[in-house]
Amino acid sequence: MRTALFILTALVFAAAPTAHADASQDEFQARIEAALAIGDETERASAVGALFYRGDLGEWALSLVERVIKIVAKKQGHDISFEPLSPDTETLYVIDGYEYRPNIEPLGHVIFTDPAADPGNNTKVLYGRHPNEERFYFPLTVRLLVNPNAPPDKQLQMLTIGMAHPPATFTGWCDIALSNNTTKRVILEDQNVGNQTLIMHGQSIEACEVTNTGGRGGLSLRLYEDDREIFIRHIETPQATITYRKQ
Repeated sequence: MRTALFILTALVFAAAPTAHADASQDEFQARIEAALAIGDETERASAVGALFYRGDLGEWALSLVERVIKIVAKKQGHDISFEPLSPDTETLYVIDGYEYRPNIEPLGHVIFTDPAADPGNNTKVLYGRHPNEERFYFPLTVRLLVNPNAPPDKQLQMLTIGMAHPPATFTGWCDIALSNNTTKRVILEDQNVGNQTLIMHGQSIEACEVTNTGGRGGLSLRLYEDDREIFIRHIETPQATITYRKQ
C-alpha cells in the first residue's frame, strides 16, 4: 500500500525538465543519501532535518516537525527516485475552517522504495526549491485559519453501484462544499468493478450527477452526511442519469 506524506500546497505546477533541474535533483539526492547513511540515529535525524525548509512555520507546524523527520529518517537502504506532480495531485486540504499547505511550492515527489518490499510499497514526499537558493528541500505543512465561523466538517459518503453482469459502467461527479467557502468537484467512476465508495470530510454534498454509460443494467446512488442518509435513488435502463441537488 502506497504511503503519501501529508505535505500540502495551494498552487500546483510541473516544471519542464532541464539540465539545471536534473543537476539540482542529483545534488538533492546526494544530500538525502548522505544523511540516511549516518549510522547514529540522533545524528541521522539531525542531518535529515536539515533537508526540510522551515520558513513560515507557526506553533502548530513546529509541533509536528520531529514526527515528519522521523518518517524520512527511517528510509535507510531505500532506493530514491523523482517524479513530477501529476495534474490530479491534491495539494490543498481544507478541514474545519483551516487550510493545510506546504511552506514552499512543490515541484514533484521524492519516492523512497524499499527494494526488499513488495512492488508498490513506497513513500512519496513532496519537494520544492528554496525561495532564496537553487537547492531543493522538503517542505513542511503550514496551517491557516480561513473561516473561524465554520461548523465542524461532516463525514460525507457517496456510494455508487452499477448493477449488471458484467458490472455496469458509469461516470459522474459530486460537488462538495468546503469550510473555506469553496466547492470541490470529486469524480465518480466505475473503476472497472461497477461500484465506488468515496468518503471525505466537508460541510455538505451540494450536487451530484452520475450516468450509466453502458446502456444496460441498473444504477444506484446513495449519499450520507455523517450517519444521516440524505439521498437514495435506483434506476434501470433505459433511464441513464441520476441527479441530486441540495434543497
